[in-house]
Amino acid sequence: MILTVDEALQLAMEEALKGAPFVSPNPKVGCVILNSKGELLSKGYHTRHGQPHAEVEALRGLTQDQLQGAHVIVTLEPCAHEGKTPSCAKALAKLPIAKVTFGLVDPNPLVAGQGAKIIRTAGIQCEEYQGPLKNKLEEICEEFLWNFREKKVFVALKVAQSLDGKIALSNGISQWITGPEAREKVHELRAQYDAVLVGKNTVLKDNPSLNIRHPNITKQNRVIIMDRKGELLKHASSLKLFQLHKPENIFLCVSKEQSVKTDLAHVIHANSLHETLNQIYSLGIRSVMVEGGGQVFSQFILEGLVQRYHVFTAPIILGRGLDWTDGIAITSMDKRSNLKPSDLRKFGDDIYFSARA
Repeated sequence: MILTVDEALQLAMEEALKGAPFVSPNPKVGCVILNSKGELLSKGYHTRHGQPHAEVEALRGLTQDQLQGAHVIVTLEPCAHEGKTPSCAKALAKLPIAKVTFGLVDPNPLVAGQGAKIIRTAGIQCEEYQGPLKNKLEEICEEFLWNFREKKVFVALKVAQSLDGKIALSNGISQWITGPEAREKVHELRAQYDAVLVGKNTVLKDNPSLNIRHPNITKQNRVIIMDRKGELLKHASSLKLFQLHKPENIFLCVSKEQSVKTDLAHVIHANSLHETLNQIYSLGIRSVMVEGGGQVFSQFILEGLVQRYHVFTAPIILGRGLDWTDGIAITSMDKRSNLKPSDLRKFGDDIYFSARA
């Protein structure tokens, strides 16, 4: 079957997502190779940071004869530089292929057009994709693109709410609002970000594990706790997160005025969310998923720090409970937050909504 560029790029994006839990700080990248007739030859994706890139995986096992006049479609511009892996652009430039189409220009200054230039210099047609899938390409690479363009941590916010917008009963109990299918999706999302971030009250009320429990993903994640006074350490022996996570994977964020020393976590001293995120970035954490509670949600939203929303809504009504935007007061409609929806699905009985800020 002959594939159009759009169809091949859609397939490449599906491939890219397979590496989502393991490629950070690299981007998620997928590659599809069509033969000279436009038929599918192979596909591949970047599986893990430090491992071969998508182009190399897609080329694996193909002969020079098969590649004669082939068309390589890749979601991101082939890399020009030599890092943990060789330059994909230089590898492609040596092949008898006819054309390379890439979805996005790589914002990394070590690439940024240089990959395409290497390929064109070799006499191979190379073009940036311009079509209906452009926004979706940006979404797939959004953390990586944000990191390079803004030099900041990418922040996603995950909410599990009732139909009337409550994240817990008035007594703080929140387990469980959503069903098992939605909770499995949450663990998939956790694996796609470098760390989970929660407030002290969420830890004390729910005693969550905050690890990744997914049937198809095995990964040690990192946990960031907002605890201005460092009070959680007094309860460490009874808290699951201190039992399930290695100390180097726990980050306790306290105010600069607190003299906190512990072997149970890495202590970050900061007096604002901006300062906290800057320090997290300097430690190599490139993306976080904020999971609660309401005060933390509200603070991140008010300070304009959220780039992506993941909202799960269960078909239940909790009545008087805790709202996840209780700390936000909007007095006129022109002050409201308008999001850019990108996904709407069902997981069991629950509705999943995802949007960019």
